[in-house]
Amino acid sequence: MTNPPAGSGEELLGRATEALRRQPLPGWSRVRSGLLAAVRRTQQPSTPVRGRHELGEFLLAGAVVVSAVRGALDQLAGVSVVGVRCATDGDRLDALAVDVAVTFGTFVPAAAEAVRAVGAALVADLLGPRPGTQPVRVDVHVVDVVDATGRSRP
Repeated sequence: MTNPPAGSGEELLGRATEALRRQPLPGWSRVRSGLLAAVRRTQQPSTPVRGRHELGEFLLAGAVVVSAVRGALDQLAGVSVVGVRCATDGDRLDALAVDVAVTFGTFVPAAAEAVRAVGAALVADLLGPRPGTQPVRVDVHVVDVVDATGRSRP
């Protein structure tokens, strides 16, 4: 994509758009914490997934699994979590689908393997051992490549 000529309407519109993005809305800081608190209090339905421990079986909200996985994966270098979804068969967790953005220059196969390993280990910690010997499947989808500031790269 080429830059519009200096002084053109497109160039002026682009500069104005960037300036607006950098300028917070008046009053936003006053309502932000209240709005975030209200969102956190909103109960969101979540499909339960079955876990096992030494005392028996239990159900854990899928949203708890998603939140824990997201938090663990956010610690990985070069990877930003865009989304996490649980794939279930009834109340059995079959797989995790993890959408990530990788930082430009990150070796994608190694990043994907790290996401799989961390995701599977965390699910095993949360839900206990799965029947059989296979860990939960973690499907990794690289949905974007970003620069060091988090902006998409062409």
